[in-house]
Amino acid sequence: MIQLAEVNWNALFSIPNLPIVCVFGMVTIVSVAGAISAAWQKSKKYEYEARLKRDLVAKEYSAEEIERIVQAKFDGKG
Repeated sequence: MIQLAEVNWNALFSIPNLPIVCVFGMVTIVSVAGAISAAWQKSKKYEYEARLKRDLVAKEYSAEEIERIVQAKFDGKG
């Protein structure tokens, strides 16, 4: 098992290895950003849906009407 202290960091970031390190770093950054973006969009969708339901309850819509409206609003949008 390799310990972090045993890694020759200067050799890892040397000119021949630099393109590999850069590509790996960019792939990692893009993957993390994509995951954060997807989670953010999902949370905003649920927040909007909860706000819509709260407003419909305040306007005294029935549960069936609320379910129909919410289903129609979010069909085909993930």
